[in-house]
Formats: sequence, structure tokens, C-alpha cells
Amino acid sequence: MKARWEFAALASAAVVGICLPASAQSARELALAAPNEQQEADYRVIAARCGTPAFEKAFFLHSRAVVAAGLVSKGRDPADVEKSIAARRRSPLVLVATPSDCPSQLAQLKELQKQRSDAMRSTRGSRSRSG
Repeated sequence: MKARWEFAALASAAVVGICLPASAQSARELALAAPNEQQEADYRVIAARCGTPAFEKAFFLHSRAVVAAGLVSKGRDPADVEKSIAARRRSPLVLVATPSDCPSQLAQLKELQKQRSDAMRSTRGSRSRSG
């Protein structure tokens, strides 16, 4: 009976030892992806705080398309990235202190949308040419 227990403990330790490098790698990937996901969450909060309801909805849909295209976190499941972004949302008052900051923030978001649209078009174009 004691031998069986020792074998089970040894087997468990071996399985844990095998799994550690894989989890350490995913932890590194998550740490590298965290700033991009936090920034995306901040963009969405700014759009909600400063934009009209129509702008917020359009920005949110565009943001989800960017996540699905893999432009926020490359190599991660878009559903996991969306969950991470939702969990990282901060208070709008932290990001936009006064309403007078909104016009400049909205201008930045509109420019960001334009750049991302161009990036998504070029990504789709290179995929269709290579496929």
C-alpha cells in the first residue's frame, strides 16, 4: 500500500513537472499581451465616456473586429482576449478626467480606427493573395 502511494506521488510530481514549462510559457505570453489588452479596454471606455451612443457602438464593433483579426494579441483565442479586455475595464474618470479632454481623445480614437482599418485591409489582402 505504501509503495502504491509513493508511486502515485511520484507520478503526480512528474505530471506537474511536465506541465510547468507549458504554463510558464503561456504566462509569458499573457504578460506580453496584457499591455495591448489594457490599452484596448481603455479605448473602449474612452469611446463610451466621450462619444455619442452611435460612435460608442461603432467603435466597439470595430474593436471586436480588430481583436478577431488578431491585431491586439497575436496567437491568442479572440474569445479569451475579449474576456481579458472586459475584465480590464477601468473607471472612465481615471481615463478622462474632464469633459474638456474628450475632443482630443475622440480625435485620437478616430485616427486609431482609420489606421486599424488600413491594417485590417492589408492583412486581408495578403491572406487572399497567399491563399
